[in-house]
Amino acid sequence: MKWGLVLSGGSALGMANAGVLERLEEENLKPDFLAGSSMGAIIGSLYALGHPPSVFRDLLKELKVTKIAKLSDSPLKKGLHGGLLRQRITDYLEPFVGNATLADCTIPFVCVAGRVIKPIKWETLPKKGFLAHITKCVDKYTFPPETRILDAILASSSLPVIFSPVNIGNNTFVDLCTFGAIPARTLREIHNPDIIIGTDTTPRYPLLRRFSPASVREFIKASQVSRDESREECDLVIEPKLPANMMRFDKGEEFIESGKEATDEIMPTLKKLIN
Repeated sequence: MKWGLVLSGGSALGMANAGVLERLEEENLKPDFLAGSSMGAIIGSLYALGHPPSVFRDLLKELKVTKIAKLSDSPLKKGLHGGLLRQRITDYLEPFVGNATLADCTIPFVCVAGRVIKPIKWETLPKKGFLAHITKCVDKYTFPPETRILDAILASSSLPVIFSPVNIGNNTFVDLCTFGAIPARTLREIHNPDIIIGTDTTPRYPLLRRFSPASVREFIKASQVSRDESREECDLVIEPKLPANMMRFDKGEEFIESGKEATDEIMPTLKKLIN
């Protein structure tokens, strides 16, 4: 029996995935396949290359917004599509990843992002029809084995509006946000493991759901439907308790411990599934 582990996104909240891996390592449980999105892709790629989960605790000292990003060259280019900030996370990841490609991973690793077909007019988000607009602008993309890991994870974690889109070859990519935060269906399509264990570290946006314009609520609802469909593809979902804001990178250690605790709680069920 082969099993796969899907590590979700959620910006800083996704750091909990490192705790999930730490707890699995303590039980000598290694997945046969890995998939990740956004922060889950960053953590998953390091692990898939053979680095221990503990390496991420060292990186936490550097992963602060003020250090991993700088003002974009053209922050207002094409509306808000150009992104306010440009990522510098590769400065910290390159010593661990180098020029390795997805094909170099010791555990087969699947990384997803959103491929931009045409620029997203984020400034129209409060207007009617935005959901239909973004559906025409972005499609889900799975990076092929020859893709450099640094390129793939940078693209997967390029949160729209906040970070500039990432160009790889002739294509432009952004983070899929909640629409692709748990790439369980993609892992199933590519490797079809017998069991899929997923994590859910995605934010819920309770205030936006209550007080935002109708178009924003429609967008959030659709993304949550997509997330729930991905959760249903999993045989078991690990859901850490993460009360803090998704941009609280200073809470990294706390998030990691939450990931460990959530994994420990479902460990008996998890072992029954994969054994």
